[in-house]
Amino acid sequence: MKGNFVATSFHRERESFYYYNGVQLPLNSDDAYKCIPKLVERMADEFFAALEFHSKVLAVRLDLHCHTDEATNAPIKGLWNWLKQDLKRLYRMNNVGCFWVREHGKKKGVHWHLVLLLDGNKTQDSHLVIKKISAYWERLKNLGDVKIPHNCYKQMIRGDADSFDEAFYRSSYLTKERSKFVCNNRSYGCSQLASKLKKRTITNSTSP
Repeated sequence: MKGNFVATSFHRERESFYYYNGVQLPLNSDDAYKCIPKLVERMADEFFAALEFHSKVLAVRLDLHCHTDEATNAPIKGLWNWLKQDLKRLYRMNNVGCFWVREHGKKKGVHWHLVLLLDGNKTQDSHLVIKKISAYWERLKNLGDVKIPHNCYKQMIRGDADSFDEAFYRSSYLTKERSKFVCNNRSYGCSQLASKLKKRTITNSTSP
Protein backbone atom coordinates (compact mmCIF):
# COMPACT_ATOMS: atom_id res chain seq x y z
CA MET A 1 0.00 0.00 0.00
CA LYS A 2 1.51 3.27 -1.10
CA GLY A 3 0.32 6.83 -0.67
CA ASN A 4 -0.57 9.63 1.70
CA PHE A 5 -3.64 9.56 3.91
CA VAL A 6 -3.37 13.21 4.97
CA ALA A 7 -6.09 15.45 3.59
CA THR A 8 -4.42 18.75 2.74
CA SER A 9 -5.45 21.77 0.74
CA PHE A 10 -4.99 21.34 -2.99
CA HIS A 11 -4.82 23.42 -6.13
CA ARG A 12 -7.34 22.78 -8.89
CA GLU A 13 -5.16 22.42 -11.95
CA ARG A 14 -8.18 22.62 -14.25
CA GLU A 15 -11.88 23.12 -13.77
CA SER A 16 -15.04 23.04 -15.81
CA PHE A 17 -18.70 22.54 -14.95
CA TYR A 18 -21.32 20.03 -16.00
CA TYR A 19 -25.00 20.69 -15.37
CA TYR A 20 -27.08 17.67 -14.42
CA ASN A 21 -30.52 17.50 -12.81
CA GLY A 22 -30.31 21.17 -11.91
CA VAL A 23 -26.93 20.82 -10.17
CA GLN A 24 -23.66 22.42 -11.27
CA LEU A 25 -21.01 19.70 -10.96
CA PRO A 26 -17.34 20.80 -10.76
CA LEU A 27 -15.04 18.67 -12.91
CA ASN A 28 -11.31 18.18 -13.08
CA SER A 29 -11.34 18.85 -16.81
CA ASP A 30 -10.85 21.42 -19.55
CA ASP A 31 -10.95 21.53 -23.37
CA ALA A 32 -7.84 19.35 -23.64
CA TYR A 33 -8.56 17.04 -20.70
CA LYS A 34 -12.17 15.97 -21.13
CA CYS A 35 -14.56 13.89 -19.07
CA ILE A 36 -17.15 11.40 -20.33
CA PRO A 37 -20.68 12.75 -19.70
CA LYS A 38 -22.21 9.30 -19.16
CA LEU A 39 -19.73 8.55 -16.39
CA VAL A 40 -20.19 11.98 -14.80
CA GLU A 41 -23.95 11.44 -14.61
CA ARG A 42 -23.73 7.89 -13.31
CA MET A 43 -21.27 8.88 -10.59
CA ALA A 44 -23.41 11.90 -9.68
CA ASP A 45 -26.46 9.64 -9.28
CA GLU A 46 -24.62 7.57 -6.67
CA PHE A 47 -23.34 10.69 -4.86
CA PHE A 48 -26.84 12.18 -4.72
CA ALA A 49 -28.36 8.91 -3.51
CA ALA A 50 -25.67 8.38 -0.85
CA LEU A 51 -26.52 11.76 0.65
CA GLU A 52 -30.20 10.86 0.69
CA PHE A 53 -29.46 7.67 2.64
CA HIS A 54 -26.91 9.28 5.01
CA SER A 55 -26.64 12.79 6.44
CA LYS A 56 -22.84 12.43 6.27
CA VAL A 57 -20.94 10.55 3.58
CA LEU A 58 -17.24 9.75 3.67
CA ALA A 59 -15.91 9.67 0.09
CA VAL A 60 -12.67 7.68 -0.19
CA ARG A 61 -10.56 7.36 -3.36
CA LEU A 62 -7.93 4.72 -4.09
CA ASP A 63 -6.24 3.00 -7.03
CA LEU A 64 -5.92 -0.75 -7.54
CA HIS A 65 -3.15 -2.12 -9.75
CA CYS A 66 -2.63 -5.66 -11.02
CA HIS A 67 0.56 -7.68 -11.39
CA THR A 68 -0.72 -8.96 -14.73
CA ASP A 69 -2.95 -7.68 -17.53
CA GLU A 70 -6.12 -8.98 -15.94
CA ALA A 71 -8.59 -10.05 -18.62
CA THR A 72 -11.80 -9.38 -16.69
CA ASN A 73 -13.26 -7.17 -13.99
CA ALA A 74 -13.52 -10.11 -11.60
CA PRO A 75 -10.93 -8.67 -9.13
CA ILE A 76 -12.76 -5.38 -8.54
CA LYS A 77 -16.15 -7.12 -8.38
CA GLY A 78 -14.79 -9.62 -5.87
CA LEU A 79 -13.37 -6.82 -3.73
CA TRP A 80 -16.67 -4.96 -3.79
CA ASN A 81 -18.73 -7.97 -2.75
CA TRP A 82 -16.31 -8.78 0.06
CA LEU A 83 -16.11 -5.18 1.27
CA LYS A 84 -19.88 -4.72 1.50
CA GLN A 85 -20.16 -7.77 3.74
CA ASP A 86 -17.17 -6.76 5.84
CA LEU A 87 -18.47 -3.22 6.45
CA LYS A 88 -21.86 -4.60 7.37
CA ARG A 89 -20.24 -6.96 9.88
CA LEU A 90 -17.81 -4.41 11.30
CA TYR A 91 -19.94 -1.24 11.37
CA ARG A 92 -23.46 -2.54 10.68
CA MET A 93 -23.19 -0.32 7.64
CA ASN A 94 -25.84 -0.65 4.95
CA ASN A 95 -26.29 1.28 1.70
CA VAL A 96 -22.59 1.50 0.90
CA GLY A 97 -21.86 3.22 -2.40
CA CYS A 98 -19.05 2.93 -4.90
CA PHE A 99 -18.01 3.94 -8.40
CA TRP A 100 -15.10 2.36 -10.27
CA VAL A 101 -13.47 2.64 -13.69
CA ARG A 102 -11.12 0.30 -15.50
CA GLU A 103 -8.15 1.77 -17.34
CA HIS A 104 -5.15 0.54 -19.26
CA GLY A 105 -1.88 2.37 -19.77
CA LYS A 106 1.46 1.45 -21.30
CA LYS A 107 3.29 2.00 -18.02
CA LYS A 108 0.58 1.18 -15.47
CA GLY A 109 -1.07 -1.72 -17.30
CA VAL A 110 -4.58 -2.69 -16.20
CA HIS A 111 -5.78 -0.84 -13.12
CA TRP A 112 -8.96 0.40 -11.49
CA HIS A 113 -9.78 3.71 -9.85
CA LEU A 114 -12.32 3.42 -7.06
CA VAL A 115 -14.42 5.84 -5.01
CA LEU A 116 -16.23 4.55 -1.94
CA LEU A 117 -19.23 6.33 -0.41
CA LEU A 118 -19.48 5.32 3.24
CA ASP A 119 -21.93 6.23 5.98
CA GLY A 120 -20.04 9.05 7.69
CA ASN A 121 -22.15 8.69 10.83
CA LYS A 122 -20.65 5.25 11.39
CA THR A 123 -17.06 5.83 10.35
CA GLN A 124 -14.78 8.77 9.66
CA ASP A 125 -11.73 6.52 9.45
CA SER A 126 -10.58 6.18 5.85
CA HIS A 127 -7.26 4.79 7.09
CA LEU A 128 -8.82 1.66 8.56
CA VAL A 129 -10.98 1.00 5.50
CA ILE A 130 -8.04 1.39 3.13
CA LYS A 131 -5.89 -0.90 5.31
CA LYS A 132 -8.58 -3.57 5.07
CA ILE A 133 -8.77 -3.20 1.29
CA SER A 134 -4.98 -3.37 1.01
CA ALA A 135 -4.89 -6.54 3.12
CA TYR A 136 -7.44 -8.13 0.79
CA TRP A 137 -5.90 -6.96 -2.50
CA GLU A 138 -2.20 -7.25 -1.74
CA ARG A 139 -1.96 -10.15 0.68
CA LEU A 140 -5.11 -12.27 0.72
CA LYS A 141 -5.60 -12.30 -3.07
CA ASN A 142 -2.08 -11.20 -4.12
CA LEU A 143 -3.53 -9.24 -7.04
CA GLY A 144 -1.17 -6.26 -7.09
CA ASP A 145 -0.67 -2.93 -5.35
CA VAL A 146 -3.05 -0.46 -3.72
CA LYS A 147 -2.01 3.16 -4.22
CA ILE A 148 -3.42 6.07 -2.27
CA PRO A 149 -3.79 9.46 -4.02
CA HIS A 150 -3.19 12.70 -2.17
CA ASN A 151 -6.36 14.08 -0.61
CA CYS A 152 -7.85 10.61 -0.74
CA TYR A 153 -10.90 11.32 1.43
CA LYS A 154 -13.52 13.97 2.05
CA GLN A 155 -16.47 14.03 4.45
CA MET A 156 -19.61 15.32 2.72
CA ILE A 157 -22.46 16.75 4.75
CA ARG A 158 -25.99 16.81 3.41
CA GLY A 159 -26.91 20.37 2.44
CA ASP A 160 -23.28 21.56 2.47
CA ALA A 161 -22.52 22.44 -1.16
CA ASP A 162 -18.83 23.12 -0.52
CA SER A 163 -18.11 19.66 0.90
CA PHE A 164 -20.02 18.03 -1.97
CA ASP A 165 -18.19 20.08 -4.61
CA GLU A 166 -14.78 19.24 -3.19
CA ALA A 167 -15.50 15.51 -2.98
CA PHE A 168 -17.05 15.40 -6.45
CA TYR A 169 -14.22 17.40 -8.02
CA ARG A 170 -11.64 15.00 -6.59
CA SER A 171 -13.64 12.00 -7.75
CA SER A 172 -14.29 13.36 -11.25
CA TYR A 173 -10.79 12.20 -12.19
CA LEU A 174 -12.41 8.81 -12.71
CA THR A 175 -14.59 10.15 -15.52
CA LYS A 176 -11.76 11.34 -17.74
CA GLU A 177 -11.59 10.08 -21.33
CA ARG A 178 -7.88 9.25 -21.31
CA SER A 179 -6.76 5.64 -20.74
CA LYS A 180 -10.22 4.12 -20.51
CA PHE A 181 -9.98 0.42 -21.26
CA VAL A 182 -12.59 -0.26 -23.92
CA CYS A 183 -12.60 -3.85 -25.13
CA ASN A 184 -14.77 -6.84 -24.27
CA ASN A 185 -14.95 -5.68 -20.66
CA ARG A 186 -17.08 -2.92 -19.24
CA SER A 187 -14.96 0.12 -18.43
CA TYR A 188 -16.94 1.18 -15.34
CA GLY A 189 -19.26 -0.09 -12.63
CA CYS A 190 -21.00 1.15 -9.52
CA SER A 191 -23.30 0.39 -6.63
CA GLN A 192 -27.06 0.58 -7.05
CA LEU A 193 -27.89 3.27 -4.50
CA ALA A 194 -29.72 5.42 -7.06
CA SER A 195 -31.88 2.51 -8.17
CA LYS A 196 -32.57 1.53 -4.56
CA LEU A 197 -33.55 5.09 -3.70
CA LYS A 198 -35.89 5.27 -6.68
CA LYS A 199 -37.63 2.05 -5.64
CA ARG A 200 -37.96 3.32 -2.08
CA THR A 201 -39.47 6.59 -3.31
CA ILE A 202 -41.98 4.76 -5.50
CA THR A 203 -42.94 2.43 -2.64
CA ASN A 204 -43.45 5.34 -0.24
CA SER A 205 -45.52 7.28 -2.76
CA THR A 206 -47.87 4.37 -3.35
CA SER A 207 -48.28 3.40 0.32
CA PRO A 208 -51.69 4.27 1.85
